[in-house]
Amino acid sequence: MTPVTIVGQAALSGLDFVAIADHNAIGHVPLALRAGEEFGVNVVPAVEVQTNEDIHLLCLFETYEKLEAFFGRIPFSERRNRPDLFGEQLLFDEDDNVIGREERMLLDSAAVSCEDVRKLAFGMGGVAVPAHIDRDANSMLKILGAVPEEYAAVELSSRATQEEREEWSRTRTVLTDSDAHVLEDISDMGEIELAEPTVAALIERLRRGGGER
Repeated sequence: MTPVTIVGQAALSGLDFVAIADHNAIGHVPLALRAGEEFGVNVVPAVEVQTNEDIHLLCLFETYEKLEAFFGRIPFSERRNRPDLFGEQLLFDEDDNVIGREERMLLDSAAVSCEDVRKLAFGMGGVAVPAHIDRDANSMLKILGAVPEEYAAVELSSRATQEEREEWSRTRTVLTDSDAHVLEDISDMGEIELAEPTVAALIERLRRGGGER
């Protein structure tokens, strides 16, 4: 699951878009963007932020510069990782060589609420999407009991039922993606109608919502 391999697999799977949305980290996004140019796949600069409510928000931006500026405003935990307990947090180059390690404990929640993340992302030209709301773990729906109407888009996991997709599509833009943690899970299961096949058009679509898939 190195960045170049992920983007390459996305290309082989016929995807128009792929997001490298590491948990509380963005170190692999620049490499993924370069790989996207090589493979002809739109790479969406992204990060999955875990808020102080233990909610996962998929934060997407048009450019890496906007993502980086947003990321710099999030108060992440400075607790150091324990590789003996949680494994290594490795950084790779374009040849899949290990070039570094992320020392922060990426499993820790950031000291920020989901509402503050939403406002910050939107104010910086991006969008915050409640992730895998149909699941129990780290789901806004399960933790808060509802998804506030301010969130124009939601993400459903690959395990969501057709009924769940139809229900949420009545009021929100629905992303259904592979949320892949292993290469073989990368698939073309999600579709969204856009004015043009660009990252800018995708971000604009998610920001305005509209209750259409």
